[in-house]
Amino acid sequence: MTLTNNGLVAQLATDDQRRIERHCKPVDLKTGDILSAPHTPHAHVHFLTTASVALVVRHSDGSGLAVGLTGQEGAVGLQHALGLGAGNLTLQVQRGGKAFRADGEAMQRLVARRAHLLRAFAVYLWGFSQEVASLAAASQTHDIKSRLANWILLSHARNGHDDLLLTHAHLADMLGVRRAGVTLAAVELKELGLVDYQRGRIHILDLDGLRAVAKRPALNNGLPQA
Repeated sequence: MTLTNNGLVAQLATDDQRRIERHCKPVDLKTGDILSAPHTPHAHVHFLTTASVALVVRHSDGSGLAVGLTGQEGAVGLQHALGLGAGNLTLQVQRGGKAFRADGEAMQRLVARRAHLLRAFAVYLWGFSQEVASLAAASQTHDIKSRLANWILLSHARNGHDDLLLTHAHLADMLGVRRAGVTLAAVELKELGLVDYQRGRIHILDLDGLRAVAKRPALNNGLPQA
């Protein structure tokens, strides 16, 4: 697994890829790891290859809502490359796997010298912001079944697997709902022939059917577009 297995890096010029690689080291991320949280000093950029990371807004009581999911198509912590702080988001690993970690300050210095790199990161972040807006809107306007279908689609797009290691407890945490609500919604999706599931694992049977339930078009390989 190399850095260019990351979709964002793969789009860059070879020279920019090499410059980024000098600042990166491969890391193994574990499911449930917290890469960053509000008011923490960690300032790393993670270019993901086989892992996926959820962007979660946490409340003081521990409850929260996932507003984004990043996988092999992109990176998390890019705001550090632009000289910005962690903000209000918690970065939580959903699927353990490989990534490449770079120091945020080193990336900031690199971006300051490379206008094309700055634009590439800005375009990616703009595209990702559209996904955040979509998820936020869905949390207010769609029922749990639609939102669950949407999160399953996102998880598939971010890592390209039909078999997803997702527990009902985790899904409830991501959607900001009770676990019982997720269980009922999962039963409905199974009865529609869209998914099958066993303890801690969901198998996708019908992507088009899930898109219809989620009320969304096909994702473009999970890659945000400008």
